[in-house]
Amino acid sequence: MKKKWINVSIGLSLLVFGAVYLGKKTGLLEDDSHL
Repeated sequence: MKKKWINVSIGLSLLVFGAVYLGKKTGLLEDDSHL
């Protein structure tokens, strides 16, 4: 049961990281000035 939650948390963090990466790449999130 505990291992399942670890996998879920890892999956969610990867999903968030991917979303942020795609947002930065496509220019949806412009917190940096194109460094």
